[in-house]
Order: sequence, then C-alpha cells, then structure tokens
Amino acid sequence: MNILVVGGAGYIGSAAVKALLEANHEVTVLDNLDKGIRSLVDPQAKFIEGSLLNEKPLNNLFSENRFEAVMHFASLKAAGESMTHPEKYSENITSMINLLNAMSAHKVKKIIFSSSAAVYGTPQSLPLTEESPLNPENYYGFTKLVAEQLLDWYEKLKGIQYISLRYFNVAGDAGLNYIDPEANNIFPIIGEVLQGKRPALKIFGKDYETRDGTPVRDYIHVIDLVDAHLKALKLESSEIINLGSAQGYTVLELIKAFESVSKKTIPQEIAPRRSGDPAELYASNDKAKSLLGWEPKHDLNDMVESTIKAYEPSPQE
Repeated sequence: MNILVVGGAGYIGSAAVKALLEANHEVTVLDNLDKGIRSLVDPQAKFIEGSLLNEKPLNNLFSENRFEAVMHFASLKAAGESMTHPEKYSENITSMINLLNAMSAHKVKKIIFSSSAAVYGTPQSLPLTEESPLNPENYYGFTKLVAEQLLDWYEKLKGIQYISLRYFNVAGDAGLNYIDPEANNIFPIIGEVLQGKRPALKIFGKDYETRDGTPVRDYIHVIDLVDAHLKALKLESSEIINLGSAQGYTVLELIKAFESVSKKTIPQEIAPRRSGDPAELYASNDKAKSLLGWEPKHDLNDMVESTIKAYEPSPQE
C-alpha cells in the first residue's frame, strides 16, 4: 500500500515507518520536526517537512500522491502542559480536521489514528475495555476524544474508515536508539537518570492503595504497538481498540527492573501525588486479540533492556 505517515519522525512514527518498509509498503512521511528527528526516518521513505496546520501544502501533498491509507501519529501529548496551554493543544483538533478534509477531497478512505487511554480518565472498574466510560481529566485526553468523534462523523458523512488505537504506556526502543528530546514519560526519564542528566526519579505518591503504595500502569513495547498498526491496515470496518499488555506494574517494580538490568541504583525522590493520577490503570486487550489476531510478544524486561541500550553510552564514547 501507498501510506502517508504523519509524525513519522517521532518515537512511534519512525518505528512504524521502519516496519512498513520492511513489509514492502510505499511510505511518505510528513513531519514538522518540532519534536521529530529527521535522521530516524528510514532513507527509503519519502520525507516532507510540513504541518497539518498548513492546509494548502497538505492538499498539494495529497494531489501529488495516490495514498491508500494514512497513519496519524502527530500530536502534542504532555498532559500537564495541556492544562495550562489549552490553546496550543487545540492544534490536535485542528490538525485532525485538516487531515480528514484533505483525505475526503482526495478520496483516501482509511486512517489509523493514535488515540490514548487518557480518554478514559480515572477508571470506575478494571481492566479498562473499549466500552468503559469516557471521562478525560486533562485537555490532552479531551483532544483525543474529540478526534475520535470527528473520525466517527467523517465515516458517516464521507465514508472514511478509521481504526482508533487507544495506547496505554508505550515504552522500549525499536532499534533506532530514540532519545526523547522532552522526556515526560517514566521510561525516558529513568533513561536520563541513568545518563546523569537528572539527579533522581520523582515518584509522585507512595500512599496509593496498591501492593507497594505506588501507582500501577500498563506498559506496551513500541515494537508490539507498531505491529498492531500494521495488522489494523487489514481491517475492513471502523473500530476503536485498546493497545495494552493487560497487566500492570508499580513504579517501584519498574525501578527494580531497571536496577536489575543496568546493575545501577536509581536515586528516588518521593513527591506529592499529581492531580488526576489514578492508583491503577491497565487495559483489556481482548478486542485486539480477536479483531487483529494480535497480542504483545515483548515483556517488561525487553522494554527495560532496549531503553537502557538506547540511553546508555556505547563503550567507545
């Protein structure tokens, strides 16, 4: 297939580009390089520096290519920042509208969208299924929910088939040695602690009703996540699907795994709970198994090992 990958120079997007090319797809990458890294884009892919916010160049891109599907990874994603800069994060919604309008105008009928578990908010019960109540507690999660609603309307009105994949906590490295330029998630933050760029890992709350008092989260290897995207290309119906491992690990268990693999002690600092952080969050992935024939192949240790490999300096440095 001829596929447009939006945000294909980012962490997940670049891994997807690599996998798509290995599966013999034709790939064009559109990325504004705000946080994407040009060198991560496989040279076999056609690269266009640009933004979904610029409608004319976007429509020209669609006019000049016969795309059969779109994978949309581009998004502002810092939940905390979204609460202080909602006008900035509204770009997530504007970008989706512009992309769907370009797809509609040029009769591109399939999109795979990077959604988020942030659409659920604090769970009323676990595991979270695709039918769980939707109550985003930050503006970032709200923008993802609005994007899903736009997809649903454009399917009804314009016949665009969508697969919205709700990510849980994506981690690990796909062999590209990706270093997050603005680390907000725990795996790259621990990577920076190991590099000496941060003095310690902040643990936000140690008084939760969990097995060791720290929050429980569901982690999924980026390679497994990308595999689900490739499988989603074969679906012929619009779907919303959770992508998670269906099991949770506490922050302390994650630290222990990093310490075991790295043979280093990770300094810790206990900080107050963050507003809106639930005690536990993990997915049901039954729908992904049944519809995509997919399940995670990589465990927590694989995620930890690949992250350490990406972040630790090589012996010659």
